[in-house]
Amino acid sequence: MPSLINLESQRDRLVEEIMELTESTSNEGIPDATDPEELVAKFEELEAAITDKVDAIAAVVAAQKGDIAYLKSRRDEFTRIIDRKVKALEKFENYLKAIVTNRPDAQLKGLDATIKVVKNGGVQPIWLNPDIEERNFPPDLVTIATTYKVDRQAVVKKLAESGQDSLIVDGKPIATVQPRGTHLRIG
Repeated sequence: MPSLINLESQRDRLVEEIMELTESTSNEGIPDATDPEELVAKFEELEAAITDKVDAIAAVVAAQKGDIAYLKSRRDEFTRIIDRKVKALEKFENYLKAIVTNRPDAQLKGLDATIKVVKNGGVQPIWLNPDIEERNFPPDLVTIATTYKVDRQAVVKKLAESGQDSLIVDGKPIATVQPRGTHLRIG
């Protein structure tokens, strides 16, 4: 089955042939077998094939979108199930922790496993008074961090005011208006 591009190329060549036939007053250079009605019939046949191809492409895209939507709904369902199981396990582990913590030897022993409460490793957590703003902490306990963020709205406003596509400051290009992106609309 020919591709959409091939069908359109065939149609374009046929249109050129029809134009040549209608523009020429004599039949010089045109084969005797070229019948205008035959060319128009071939054109209509190609147009129908292109229409069928476009409809088939739209159907394939719609089917793929349906598959994606189904898989996303399944993913969301699995995420809910996982979240429910994680919360249930956390609740059960907290229950076990409370039981083990209240035992005299702070552990439960089985034949193959032992359950006990142990301290976490790594950096020990530190509580910082949330009532004191960070800038009001003693200076030797604070580092000052400066971040820069370009104000895109200000750049757009400056470009609009200048009426130019580029914003140049001190001989250096700072910003340039870019073409809008594109997307397919199938329907």
